[in-house]
This record gives sequence, C-alpha cells and structure tokens, in this order.
Amino acid sequence: TYQAKLSGEIADLSAKQYTFIAADANGRGTSSSDATSPIIGILQNKPAAADVPARVRPAGNISKFKFGGAVNENGMICSTAVGDGMGTATTAIGTFVGAIALAAVGGSLDIGDVLVTCFRVG
Repeated sequence: TYQAKLSGEIADLSAKQYTFIAADANGRGTSSSDATSPIIGILQNKPAAADVPARVRPAGNISKFKFGGAVNENGMICSTAVGDGMGTATTAIGTFVGAIALAAVGGSLDIGDVLVTCFRVG
C-alpha cells in the first residue's frame, strides 16, 4: 500500500497513530480537528517531535483506525470535533468522510480496519 510522507508534523503526534490527519498551510501533518475540513489520510507512525516525517495512508487504501465511538459495518466516519483525530459515524450534509468501516466497532478507542476515503457528504 502507498504511504505519503509529510515534511514533518507541527507537534508531538506520538499518541495519534491510526487517527485522521490534515495538513497545515506549510504541508505539515496535524491532527484533524473537525468534520468540515478535508482529511488527507490516517497516520501510520508515531512521530514524537517537530519535523519528524509523518507517514500517512491516503484515500484508496486499507488502514487500521482508532474509533471515537461505535460505528456499524460500512458506516461512514468523520473526524470528531475535539481535535483528537478519532472518528465517529456520520451522514450529516457538509461533513468530510475520511473512512468507511470494514466491520462494526463497539466504542471509543477501539481499533479496526477501514477503507480510507475523502469525500464530502451532500
């Protein structure tokens, strides 16, 4: 599978492995903080310092993902609003879907497989 390398991340993302990542204006990775901004992929490594490359699995690939709540199989997932990069189920108009669950997941902090996507609902 393909993994893009961002030039580095803004802050310590070592606790954000398998969560949604967005890019800032300088092309550096940052934890996705809302459901209405595009997601560039899912973080695969644990970069612990500024300017350490972030490995991000982009759309069209399968990845592990850290869920922010229960999601049904084939459920569309958007970033949560608390800025932790985790995702919850969505069908709301105007939200960006960053992944589709490949199996049902029971709750927050569960890790499961997803198909990485990036499209806007509605």
